[in-house]
Amino acid sequence: MGVQTRPVVLADHTLLREYLHLAIFVPPGAEAPPASIVDRPELTIYVDGWGRYGDDGVMAIDDTTGEDVGAAWLRLWPGPETGYAYVDRATPELSMAVRPAHRGRGIGTCLLDALTDRASTRHRAISLSVGRLNPAVQLYQRFGFRVIAASDDTFTMRLTFTER
Repeated sequence: MGVQTRPVVLADHTLLREYLHLAIFVPPGAEAPPASIVDRPELTIYVDGWGRYGDDGVMAIDDTTGEDVGAAWLRLWPGPETGYAYVDRATPELSMAVRPAHRGRGIGTCLLDALTDRASTRHRAISLSVGRLNPAVQLYQRFGFRVIAASDDTFTMRLTFTER
């Protein structure tokens, strides 16, 4: 399956909310949280007011069907709110998800290629928060993300573009 990427636009806000829900790691055998979980203040900040200064993202589109199959986006934290992987005001935080039926097909790699290319011209680094058991950890490590903080169940990782 081939995919192309396109920039995330203001009209994608509803899709970003859907992808935010899909970005929540659910370990095998566990029940996925309801879609309404993205209404929690600690999550809604990742998509509310999309398009403000510093927001950037890419959407993966299936070449055959034209449907969206994944998204990756960045947010800066200029105000009092911060995300789970907050590093500093100059480092945007990455969120990313691929629709479950399309995982394991290289779409995450495609999304990260496109978004890191865009981000490397605007930022010196990007950060993310990921569950330790999430298979995406390996993808992030391949891209050069390094663990900068850890808790019992999550890593905070950062990609510094001068290290790529």
